Amino acid sequence: MDFAKLMSAQIEKGKSKTPPNAAADENKKYLKRSEIEAQRQAAYLAEQKAVEQARIEKLEKKRKLEEEEAEREHERQEKKRRLAEYSRKLREEEEEAEERARRKRLGLPDLPPKKSDKDETPVPEGEEDLSEEDLIERLRKLAEPARLFGETHRQRLKRYKRLTGQALAPKLTDGPIPTTLEPVRGGEMIVGGKLPKDEAGRKLLPRQLASYFNMVLSEWELALAQRPEEVQSSYQGKQAYNAMVQAKENLRPFFRKLEKNEIEDGVLEPVLEIVKAAQERRYVDANDGYLRLSIGKAAWPIGVTMESYFTYGDGAGESLVNHDVLFRPGVGVDGSDTFMPRTVIYDLKGAFGSLKKVNALYELEENEDEREILWNNGTTPIKAEPILPSPYTQALDAGVDPPALTPETVRYWSDYSRVYYHPRSLVQLHEYELQSQLQPFESWSVGEELFRGLDREHDLLDRDLRPFVEECDQLQGLQVLSSVDDAWGGFSARYVERLRDEFGKLSIWNWALEDEEKQQRDKQRLQLLNRALSLTSLIPTASTYIPLPTRPSPSTTPPYLRLPSSPHPWHTAALRATVLETATLPSRLRAQPAASSLAAMESFFNGDGNRRVVEARMQVARPHTVARQADERRDARVARKSKSRNARGESESTSYDFDHEDLQDEEHDLDGFDIALSGIGRAEGEDEYPRRGTITTKPSHVFGRVETLRGAWAADDELAARNAAVQDRRWASAMPRAHRYGTGLLFPVLDSFPGIYEFDGDEVEKEEEQGKVAVRTALATTSALSSRLRRMGGVVGRMVGVEDREALYDGLKGLADEYEEGWDGDLESDDGDSD
Repeated sequence: MDFAKLMSAQIEKGKSKTPPNAAADENKKYLKRSEIEAQRQAAYLAEQKAVEQARIEKLEKKRKLEEEEAEREHERQEKKRRLAEYSRKLREEEEEAEERARRKRLGLPDLPPKKSDKDETPVPEGEEDLSEEDLIERLRKLAEPARLFGETHRQRLKRYKRLTGQALAPKLTDGPIPTTLEPVRGGEMIVGGKLPKDEAGRKLLPRQLASYFNMVLSEWELALAQRPEEVQSSYQGKQAYNAMVQAKENLRPFFRKLEKNEIEDGVLEPVLEIVKAAQERRYVDANDGYLRLSIGKAAWPIGVTMESYFTYGDGAGESLVNHDVLFRPGVGVDGSDTFMPRTVIYDLKGAFGSLKKVNALYELEENEDEREILWNNGTTPIKAEPILPSPYTQALDAGVDPPALTPETVRYWSDYSRVYYHPRSLVQLHEYELQSQLQPFESWSVGEELFRGLDREHDLLDRDLRPFVEECDQLQGLQVLSSVDDAWGGFSARYVERLRDEFGKLSIWNWALEDEEKQQRDKQRLQLLNRALSLTSLIPTASTYIPLPTRPSPSTTPPYLRLPSSPHPWHTAALRATVLETATLPSRLRAQPAASSLAAMESFFNGDGNRRVVEARMQVARPHTVARQADERRDARVARKSKSRNARGESESTSYDFDHEDLQDEEHDLDGFDIALSGIGRAEGEDEYPRRGTITTKPSHVFGRVETLRGAWAADDELAARNAAVQDRRWASAMPRAHRYGTGLLFPVLDSFPGIYEFDGDEVEKEEEQGKVAVRTALATTSALSSRLRRMGGVVGRMVGVEDREALYDGLKGLADEYEEGWDGDLESDDGDSD
């Protein structure tokens, strides 16, 4: 290769890379280093700019190609979606056509028309709505599914507004219960007594009710918060706060229905009545309105006898019985209104039968097979055989007509019970089992020890009774029903003792259930001893002690009372229920003068406070028979009075005038009652207890009595005149204290009641009297109790040890002395030597 040519080419190449501004310096023989460096940097920057520009042009070209490809892909997907939707519609139309043809061929009714999105609940007024196409397009722009399975247009709109942060419903107001209803001012909260008929008034009514209830809840919450700290932390303070919270929770469903305008007029009108009465400070009327509303909506039977006292419907009128005395309103687990007895029931294990502690109104049944088993090593379940409900109870639960009850189908008292109980009302004592042979629940001391152990551990009154007592606005008394022939006598004696410590001057009536059936001699003696211990222990604490034996005295058993020789507990319970429910009826009536209280009734048969053992008597008859006999007695008395006045030359008088001749039989008027439930031994002259010596039979003296007449036994004005006459002549003629309460409300005999009252004759009853009987009862203190108490003391004095004999002996002797008339005796005078 020519070396000279190669050198020349390299020199030319170097000259071509010289910066443009170097041309001006070509004539320069020498260049500075700074000038050379500036030229090099300029050349480098120009090169980098060209490379960057080429890269940007390449990326821009690639982006345009990707956008064009995405647009083409979107068009392809949209075309596929339209084709799929079109195919689906064609397939649905073909299937519907085939189904219509098949139905037409088989003679079946045609398919119902399909429900479109337009048929659904419209969007509330004032909310922005979007067309279906616009809504779907907006959801797709948010990269959300355009449609969900089973989703309606309104649900899609709600989902879209939730995604975009918009509110589907108006803003909630502040208050104890947030609501979409706009509040009104104080003066506008006042409601009328009737439902408004104009459209503007109907729209304003939900706002008025919501504002009023929120105002009441706010004031209630504020009043509770302003209490002292020690009051808030006390048991009563916590209960008051819990009541406020429960009321707030119970009103939430009502507010939701107000917002949707879903409350029926039949419910809204009684609510207006309640609110109007409360705004006018007529709180008793408001409470009565609430009871009428809650009872009218109850879909289940209320009680055994009390069920027929409740009124249903708007035209039924107000019941004569104040239901709130023995029943408490509440709310079930599903929000429905309940009305349950104010009661606490203690019983042994297995004695409740098929009755569950938590019923269907308070807790839905749980399938035990679906419960999760946490133990992985295998389990061996050990369960007692469940007690199946009786056919009668099953029919009540199913809402069908129940079958007739028989002694064979009645195994437990729950088999004929027609009432739901609050879960706190049923207390099962697991320490003892019903009819156990290993641990019999028969000795009086066993029941006493059981109560002391349970009360020491749980404080039974605070746990079981106090929640019901604190719900009462005005507590007039407590009634205790307990057997006194077994260990329940000791349990009830200590229980009533605790009640007296808590309620010092409250009326406490103890209904003592006595077993008069024949037993083995040893068991009969044990029952007699338990009865004596119960009597002497309960008398100092209970204000009234009323024995109720299983059967009346043989000498006072009328022919219409059909009790078998060995009566079933179902029959004896019905007999006792008739006496108890009728005798205490005045304490539950609304209207005067028939209404009374337990304390007022005590003042008549126990005026001096020392005669607390009361004898119960009863008479049952057909209503029309009672009315006819009352008319005959009144006509005979009027005729006798007229004849007497004519003989004296006096004018006729239409008013009731009872002279001493009419009232002279008041002392022995108890002979007219043909059913005597005396208890504490039977009637005079009957050999119930073995004894020595003889008793001189004397006519019994009545110290005081209270009678309750159900039916037309006497007219109201006649009863008032007789009560006034007895009161006027009591001091002058040494007559006993006596009072009669009368009401036309008959005793209802429901389908759960046994047929123990059967009357001869074919008299036709009125329609309103069918299934009912006229009953009159008497609670009286008589001198006949003295001899029975003395006989009891003479027998049980030989059954106890020396250390307890004197206390029991003196206690019965002191009780017997209270019922002596005109002379004092002792136990030895009747029964001989008691050693």
